[in-house]
Amino acid sequence: MATQVKLSRIAIGKILLATDFSPESQNALKCAISLAKRYESKLFLTHAISEEASLTAGDAWPAMTDIARRNAEKSMAELERTEELQSLPHEVVMQSGETWEVLSRLVSDQNIDLIIMGTHGSGGIDKLMLGSTAEKVVRHATCPVLTIGPHVRLLSLERFGNILYATDFSSGSLRALNYALSLAEEDRAELTLLHIIESNPVSEAELVEWKRRDGERLSQLVPTDIDLPSKPEIEVETGDPAKEIVRLADTRNAELIVMGSHSGGTVSTHLPWTTLHHILQQAHCPVLTVRAT
Repeated sequence: MATQVKLSRIAIGKILLATDFSPESQNALKCAISLAKRYESKLFLTHAISEEASLTAGDAWPAMTDIARRNAEKSMAELERTEELQSLPHEVVMQSGETWEVLSRLVSDQNIDLIIMGTHGSGGIDKLMLGSTAEKVVRHATCPVLTIGPHVRLLSLERFGNILYATDFSSGSLRALNYALSLAEEDRAELTLLHIIESNPVSEAELVEWKRRDGERLSQLVPTDIDLPSKPEIEVETGDPAKEIVRLADTRNAELIVMGSHSGGTVSTHLPWTTLHHILQQAHCPVLTVRAT
């Protein structure tokens, strides 16, 4: 029997926006501003100044670092002129170093509740996306991470109208469920609970039984005291998790995908990083990953 989550309404008092000043980061900024308004959060506008030049430029590296810092300061000053930021409490953090190290220190020092970052598949904050930085952030951040991928269309910044929660029923995904439920209740959103069956049944009868069983498990996850505008939709599908999650998100016109993550290098304890990479790169909506405690 699935474990029913006792709903604990989330608080987002501090948001870390990790930016590389790319066009893709602008979508992340819009999302960060929207959530900061709704949750009365403080924003930390964060940029890590790369020290890579120092590894290749020899004696010239101090000058290269100074140029990188001046360029970053100019870009950050321009970002700060965003009109909607003027009314929000915010703080600029620019530090030299590897991106994850800078973010990790800030998350710990400031007790950050949410990281928001834009990704675009080449260069910038995540070093080709399949590289170490994005993976480190998603796998190791102690707070949830909201990723805005290259194909994201932000239909509404006022609220999430339709949320898709994908689960494998692991303990690691239960914390993510609480975020999905809380956000859906707060935003009066339609909620879909999804489970993907990866194994191949030996018969049509077995598939029907698997879908019935897993559909019941999904239904049992929803607390009886939650206040949603309508009963959550239950979806049990078969196939490749990455492709099915993206497909169902499109079919349902989802404005947010919520999933669990695991520090051991998987998502919801069994999905490999390449699976999450596909979802982050192909999804047309933001993806919220929540690490198991």
